Amino acid sequence: MFPGKIVLLTLIVGLFGAAFGSVAPALATPTASITPVLRGLAAPRGIAFDSQGSMYVSESGVAGPDDAGLTSTGSVSKYLFSSYILGFTAPVWSVGFTSFYDGTDVLGPEGISAVGNGSTNRTPRVQSGCAVQMIMSESTPGILAASGGAINDPQAGHLFSLDSSSGAVTDKADVGSQQYAFTDANKALFPDDFPDSNPYGVLVTRDPGSNATRTFVADAGANTISEVMPNGTTRIIAYIPNETSVPFRDATPTCIAQGPDGFLYVGTLHFVANLFVFNGDQSDVWRVNPDANYPAAPQLWASGLTTVTGCTFDRHGNFWAAEMFEGGLAATPPGDVVEIPFANPTQHTRIGFGQLPVPGGIAQGLDGGMYVTVGAAAPGRSGGVMRVSVNH
Repeated sequence: MFPGKIVLLTLIVGLFGAAFGSVAPALATPTASITPVLRGLAAPRGIAFDSQGSMYVSESGVAGPDDAGLTSTGSVSKYLFSSYILGFTAPVWSVGFTSFYDGTDVLGPEGISAVGNGSTNRTPRVQSGCAVQMIMSESTPGILAASGGAINDPQAGHLFSLDSSSGAVTDKADVGSQQYAFTDANKALFPDDFPDSNPYGVLVTRDPGSNATRTFVADAGANTISEVMPNGTTRIIAYIPNETSVPFRDATPTCIAQGPDGFLYVGTLHFVANLFVFNGDQSDVWRVNPDANYPAAPQLWASGLTTVTGCTFDRHGNFWAAEMFEGGLAATPPGDVVEIPFANPTQHTRIGFGQLPVPGGIAQGLDGGMYVTVGAAAPGRSGGVMRVSVNH
């Protein structure tokens, strides 16, 4: 199972395995280089950096032996800047979480964010020991309903905070159950699919006025953008519009980044439309006021992207997105990243096609490089992290 819909990972297993296994430092363009940082990860989806340059990676995990069920193979791991930049791959700490699988498709730990990551706060050294937040996929009631009550995952859809120093975990909110309830009460928005919930992207920011931490979640099943309040309740900010006609009516928001203007920028997957109806370029980026309330409509900011699964802004104000299946399922392998100037959202520069197999998340490191999780939709432990260095 994957954001919004089920994806048959076996379509890309053979291609992906060969591609990542042979990756070596290489030129993607005359001004960009791509190098491996980590290997052997289990469906890595989220990536984030704190103000000290430490890197956090969330892995959704691996499937079990049955047709569907739970494993304990999801994880979040921390890597010190001084270690991964020098090629040492042992994490400082790694915390386990559950993984829900349906066939070879796995959902578990997904988006991850730290204060300052993807926002306009660019102070190199803000604080140490800050909280990192991770969102789990799906929802407890959704999995129970889909499995006829046979599978109960109490972690599904929850927002967790992890202490960056120790990895200690705090359960902050049951986002999935709240969004599932919202879609159950609003079935008319998507009658063929609701109720549904699949929290997938998370962004943590600091409010410039109060300096308070704010957390936003993109739900790929409910198609909502919500703010998680300090008491654990969710405030729905926006509903990301679906296409107006079947069979490709599922926008599937997967990621949130904060732009130079303080607004939220939300990328969409549009899996069916991109890969089975059209030849890509069907994904959008929506501009959302973080202080709005549903049903206030978001604004379309950019279009012409393909299967966006992760996004961020770099220190120059450029928008970056990971496009999981850019090039289509026949590509060997599919996947790319795209850079879009904030002042000109119609200008798209793609960097790394053929060298970033099925990417999931993207974030800028303290060294200025763009770090991308790859193998995000591949089974087993064939995923990793790649560093993209671009000279502007």
